[in-house]
Amino acid sequence: MLSYAARRLAFLVPVVFLVSMLSFFLLHLAPSDPVTMKYVRLGTTASQETIVAEKRELGLDRSIPAQYGTWLFSAVQGDFGKSYNNHQSVAGIMAKRLPNTIALALGALLLTIFIALPLAMAAVLHQNTALDYGLRLFSFWGTSMPTFWLGLLLMYAFGVRLRLLPVMGSGDFSHFILPCITLSVWLIALYVRRFRSGLLLELSKAYGKSLAMRGYGRGRILLRHILPNAAAPILVLLGLSIGDLLGGTIVVEIIFGWQGIGSIALEAVQNRDYPVLQAYVLWMALAYGLANLAADLLASRIDPRLRRTERAA
Repeated sequence: MLSYAARRLAFLVPVVFLVSMLSFFLLHLAPSDPVTMKYVRLGTTASQETIVAEKRELGLDRSIPAQYGTWLFSAVQGDFGKSYNNHQSVAGIMAKRLPNTIALALGALLLTIFIALPLAMAAVLHQNTALDYGLRLFSFWGTSMPTFWLGLLLMYAFGVRLRLLPVMGSGDFSHFILPCITLSVWLIALYVRRFRSGLLLELSKAYGKSLAMRGYGRGRILLRHILPNAAAPILVLLGLSIGDLLGGTIVVEIIFGWQGIGSIALEAVQNRDYPVLQAYVLWMALAYGLANLAADLLASRIDPRLRRTERAA
């Protein structure tokens, strides 16, 4: 397993490099530049000489390959430059905001697991009953509900009408509840359907039918035999969700004023803040890669068939 993990990590290095290179070149093809956007944001007009001088100070007067080479040389040493917007260290900005995003993503993921898996098992145990149909309807509703709309509804219900929870900010645990629920509802709806399909697929196999013919109860079969065999693909799906959550909480962070890296990424897009955007893209690539690797390794520990596949690879 260690050799397999080492190969996957080695493969991740060129992937991250290509992602960083493509994103860097695409960002610099935008129709405007950070200096111009700064004066647009301030509502003032600067002379051409001033703009040229500021571009030279930031190194934007050089060719794009030269800029990328300088950035890459510094990035491999842990220096991602300074923000064009506030002149703070990008690494410092990321370190300050990243824990909030990680907390929100992991909170939503844990809530999803603790709710979606029991609901899916209940749907399987009561297949084709009113409970099963209701949960299937919920899964379709939840996956079709836009996240921003659900967030606004929760803000209105629990923050404005009931006054139970704060609707903006990232101060204490009470600020965490609504963003976490908003982020997890879509995942819960998605995974109720996926968990249910995976469990029913295992039940339809020969060993599941054989256990039922021997007189084992459906609940016992599900817990002791079906769930362990269905765990590996579930973990792989959850690994994909971890990467998606760690890199894609922008909408929820903006709605609730949650101070994570998603909100600063949006600000960086608006201001053409290239160093912050590069760090964000790099973080997303690493989050997806490492989360998927961790899920694959955990799944292989559970399923011996996957370990044989790894040794053959």
